[in-house]
Amino acid sequence: MPRFLLLTLIVVVSTVAAMFAFLFFSDVQATEPKANVNAQTQGAPMTHLIDFQDSDEAGRWRAINDGVMGGISRGGMRVEDGIGVFSGETSLANNGGFASVRRDPEAFDLGDRHGMALEVRGDGRAYQLRLYTDQLPDGAAYRAEFQPIADEWQRVTLPWHAFEPMFRGRRLGNVAPIDPARIDQVGLMIVDRQAGPFRLEVAWLGTP
Repeated sequence: MPRFLLLTLIVVVSTVAAMFAFLFFSDVQATEPKANVNAQTQGAPMTHLIDFQDSDEAGRWRAINDGVMGGISRGGMRVEDGIGVFSGETSLANNGGFASVRRDPEAFDLGDRHGMALEVRGDGRAYQLRLYTDQLPDGAAYRAEFQPIADEWQRVTLPWHAFEPMFRGRRLGNVAPIDPARIDQVGLMIVDRQAGPFRLEVAWLGTP
């Protein structure tokens, strides 16, 4: 075979092979599922600190509502079929408007964790997760707000930097960020300046 014909054949074969490879790998990339960037909301492993499957869990929560300030809102925590239910009704009468529950103190030792997580089903209203440490005066808490979609179970992940030091609705200045190793109590609150019934279902609280 003449040399130029051999070279031409080699070029043609190489070109066809390159085109085939390009089409093959392009198809693979187009059909390969994308990486799950929302792994934490899709069932990634969590450490459960509070699980309402525990029959004794309901007795560890105490209601603290705006009656302490003259308001008439009501709220509390109960367990229904292994699910914690924070529910009641808020009222703006008498300058009130909040309901809350707080769990009995417990040392959680979260110094090596990155935040808090909850599996919840809400009603479209905004809620607060409140964390208590000895860094703040009595009654003050580090709070992070979240607003789950109504009537859908979802996982809410709250990094430590989302928690602000608060006391009676005011942000405290000159206070150190939360030290997760010193958290010894958790609570839930609704204070969204709306009147009416509320219901937040909680399967568990834990850490990412």
